Amino acid sequence: MTSGTVEGLVRLDESGWRRGLSTLMRAGFASWWQTRTWWIQSLLWTAVINGALASMIWGDAPEGPSVFSLFGVMTMFAAIAVAIVMQDAIVGEKRSGTAAWVLSKPTSRPAFMLSKLVPNAVGTITTMLAIPATVMYVQVSLAGIEVSPLRFVLGTAVAALNLMFYLTLTLMLGTLVASAGAVIAAPLAFAFGQQLLGSSISAVLPWALVVPVGESDVSVVGALIDGTPLDSVAPIVVTAAACIVFTVVAFWRWNRTEL
Repeated sequence: MTSGTVEGLVRLDESGWRRGLSTLMRAGFASWWQTRTWWIQSLLWTAVINGALASMIWGDAPEGPSVFSLFGVMTMFAAIAVAIVMQDAIVGEKRSGTAAWVLSKPTSRPAFMLSKLVPNAVGTITTMLAIPATVMYVQVSLAGIEVSPLRFVLGTAVAALNLMFYLTLTLMLGTLVASAGAVIAAPLAFAFGQQLLGSSISAVLPWALVVPVGESDVSVVGALIDGTPLDSVAPIVVTAAACIVFTVVAFWRWNRTEL
């Protein structure tokens, strides 16, 4: 990208799929970081996750595995919140005419979709997971629970992958259906329906990332943080692959959507 400055104005030469990307990205990030959204979400999820863990962390005999497993379970609620946040990212703007108006300007459809994916991914993961997890790490350290910083980061990254699953799923559904109700209903149904599919199936789904499945006492997140050997990496692979598929389908469908 090149730029030229004339009397204080900056001309951005963007073409192809990058057309309008800089402007849309700035607007997307501004909706998080230049409003009250970021600190409200940060305070809310720091309180929810750390409040639920506090009694266990500061108990008479705090146990790392139990604490880390509960941390994974609590992040599942954040994943559901991600779906709620994302339900109007596409459908709402199609209904209001905002998407059609934006795309009538010199902007490309891939740029529009990226401006929904990237800022929301960064915003939700930072405020709903990274900041609360940092506070949790301080808590467990002060409580004398030993945990490797690297393992903690790896476990938190897997929890972030679970969030990305629901974010990309909701984004894709927004390009496929016109009803906001359907967009939010499907992720919620899947979130809680995985446990009904039997342990052999749910053990390879995103559910196993944050919730113990079958005879296992810890989730993938809990095992990674605690240093327990993983039963399988299948849920990590399946979830990552699903995120890629959802993203590709979302971009493909959006390029063919009539507004």
